[in-house]
Amino acid sequence: MEYEELRRKWQIQLNWRAHVSEYVKLQNRLKREGKGISPEQYCIQEGIDQSAFRLWLDYIKLEDKFTFYRSFATEHLNRASRSLELLEHYIDIEPKLRMPLMRDAIISYAALFCKSNGRVFTKWNLESQTFVPPPLLEIHKKICTDRDLIFAHCDLGARDPKVSKIGITLRGQGFYWDNYRALLPKFKELISAVLKRLETYTEKENLKTAEDAFQDFSNPPPEVLIDPGRPSSECC
Repeated sequence: MEYEELRRKWQIQLNWRAHVSEYVKLQNRLKREGKGISPEQYCIQEGIDQSAFRLWLDYIKLEDKFTFYRSFATEHLNRASRSLELLEHYIDIEPKLRMPLMRDAIISYAALFCKSNGRVFTKWNLESQTFVPPPLLEIHKKICTDRDLIFAHCDLGARDPKVSKIGITLRGQGFYWDNYRALLPKFKELISAVLKRLETYTEKENLKTAEDAFQDFSNPPPEVLIDPGRPSSECC
């Protein structure tokens, strides 16, 4: 009996999550057509409780926030830090690893400052004015710019190519090891500083633990525990 009850509650959660996902897909599709649908209209269309649906929208939005700051951000910064540690270890032992490791560090770090799509009409990223100390802002901007122009995309302007009978000459800055070696100490300092500010931010926003973050959802209203069934689009 206990197993069946847990299974029933789990299915109810899956069904509410399916409705949130279906609503987001429907809204995005309608927006492309110059239309739209409110949460209330969707609930009437599906015959589900509006307050419970609103709560699940808020819950999943908070899940995204918690996951981004407590998991993704920390992991990306730690990944960048590990790449720089490996780079320092192999810098003279294996020169061919220099730029691959530097690229990984740059891409891992800069990804956090680019907007990433959430699941409920949200975008998540670290704001430089909040997470980057002013003395390190210049190197932060260089790293993010190089990521955008050089490593994540193939912008020709950044490489300034010249074609001649002997081939293609690329004279852009930021592609070669000599352009980055001097940045190593400041880059390591930058990652440590952002990690420290990230810890301060998560504490301020009550994101240190899942218990803290989701305390407002610990006693949900009864309507949240009522099975809404699957979205009607799955029944067609």
